[in-house]
Amino acid sequence: MATCSDGKASESGSCAGFLLSNLPDDVLVEILCRVTDRKHLTRLKSVCKSWSNLITDACVPKISASSPPQGFIYIVKKARNGKPNNIDYFPCPMTPGVEPGPHEFVKSYSSLLPFQPTRNDFLDCCNGLLLFVEGCTMQYYVCNPMTKHCIAIPRGSMLENIIFASLAFDPSRSPHYRVVCIEFSEFNPPLRLHVFSSETGNWSMHETPFGYSFRCTLVRRCIYVDGTLYCISTSKQLICFDLNRGNSRAIRLPQWKRLDPDGFGCAGPSRGRLCYSDLIGTTFYIWLLEDRCKNDRWTLIHRISVDYLGKHQHQLDRITISRFGKISALRPFALHPTSDVIFFGTPRVMLSYHLQDRRFELIDRAREDRQILYGQLMVFPYTPCLVNLKHFG
Repeated sequence: MATCSDGKASESGSCAGFLLSNLPDDVLVEILCRVTDRKHLTRLKSVCKSWSNLITDACVPKISASSPPQGFIYIVKKARNGKPNNIDYFPCPMTPGVEPGPHEFVKSYSSLLPFQPTRNDFLDCCNGLLLFVEGCTMQYYVCNPMTKHCIAIPRGSMLENIIFASLAFDPSRSPHYRVVCIEFSEFNPPLRLHVFSSETGNWSMHETPFGYSFRCTLVRRCIYVDGTLYCISTSKQLICFDLNRGNSRAIRLPQWKRLDPDGFGCAGPSRGRLCYSDLIGTTFYIWLLEDRCKNDRWTLIHRISVDYLGKHQHQLDRITISRFGKISALRPFALHPTSDVIFFGTPRVMLSYHLQDRRFELIDRAREDRQILYGQLMVFPYTPCLVNLKHFG
């Protein structure tokens, strides 16, 4: 039973607080998990130490396993004034509760960093944590906008030829995260992973089987699902780094011979499994990766005709349709982690499409002087996380 031994609840004089504190832990967890505003739940952690532990150890994993995205981080291309690309955010109208506006969200993390981040400094977003690098110093930072924590990652002594870095974090399984730096040089193969663990506070290095024959280019975006980091390559392969077992392998993307050689699809987690979506001809396909540890088989789970999407644009308002552009410019941007929903878009508009009832919903329209840059690769779903980040002395 979570009783407030430090006396803070009794000092408040709240009878309701006293009664809640004397409920069985499982009942209290059910009540706390129904608090939809994550900011309120963060404040409840300060009631007493036992509540803080209960929220961290029981509520966070349970909430994280079923939480929908609150919004999307994306890279902005300013079309008119020629200013550098920047980072922006828009809330997801599908998610109930209080969402911050774009300005408030950008301020929530930029105010935590000791420098003003640009588009090149932002590296990844994974289940509520953001990864940045200060370009001139190669210092990595992990931020949690929800809890207002920002941690400088201890420097690794062997970080050279880093082509990009990603986060590996799943609060439904562990409060610990990993920063994964991918190193590759044609003059010093093979491809190596440098992994920092927040649990140990140390870096480790892992060699992969990708050596002199590794001639493809990795896309600068990884997806983390169930202990494995996935990255798409220009050779139409899915490169898989199993961080728990320390092994790596390459899987051909589904229908890879029919995929656009110069284009990219979208990979992402959906209900705890990795899915991949891409456009072939005039049809969008969505595949599920089956038996990841056995035979790595792709299973087709849905297909959507571009012609069907075009015929049903009337579900949208006139302003959205005017900014939509050509229906042929539509591309998959992201997959909903907990529902049968896929997010499509053009450089000017982002939509959700519900697979079960074939329903459109507008997510956001870019302003007239802005475009969404590389939506298939650079749209990051954001789900608030209540995990506290510890400093490394």
